[in-house]
Amino acid sequence: MNERNLMKYLLMAILSLVPVSINAQTVSVNIIDESGSPVENAVISLVSADASKNFHDGPKRNPIMVQEGQEFVPTVLPVSKGSEVFFPNRDNFRHMIYSFSEAKRFEVQLYGGDDQISVNFDKEGAVVLGCNIHDNMVGYVYVIDTDNFAKSDVSGTVELTNLQPGTYDATVWHPNLERNFEDVTQSVVIVDGQLVNLEFSVKLQ
Repeated sequence: MNERNLMKYLLMAILSLVPVSINAQTVSVNIIDESGSPVENAVISLVSADASKNFHDGPKRNPIMVQEGQEFVPTVLPVSKGSEVFFPNRDNFRHMIYSFSEAKRFEVQLYGGDDQISVNFDKEGAVVLGCNIHDNMVGYVYVIDTDNFAKSDVSGTVELTNLQPGTYDATVWHPNLERNFEDVTQSVVIVDGQLVNLEFSVKLQ
């Protein structure tokens, strides 16, 4: 056996020892509306009765919601409860952001690009943001008591990875979700080594 074939053999042997769950514990979610169209900016969260499965080890980045072009970017920002969210202003004029939502009431006075503004979101729920200077500006911070969450893209799909095996409640949230729509939660069982596929059909206002 020449050196090249030997290396190939050793690589295959090493890979054969890697558990099949290396790409496992993943939940793939597809969100559509009643017409079958994909739903962007839907937040999917998975919560286990075992609290140890809801949070990940390691350092966490501070979430950022930018004010740019008289818009909140991103429009929807999901965060874990207790997160410190930074609000940099990249416009060449000042903003005055606020929220009257039950999950977080606050007001930040006029500030510009050199000011370092952050707000701690310590209660679960949807927080609707506005600007007292620019009425057209609307943003949403969705606060969840878990690290297991993600937001759908323009195709209405999203993947949650690195989930521990177990039973979870998978819940979908969207800022335009019909208030009385009830089918927002599904129970999902995650088994080591298996890919789980979920689909939500939601009713939007």
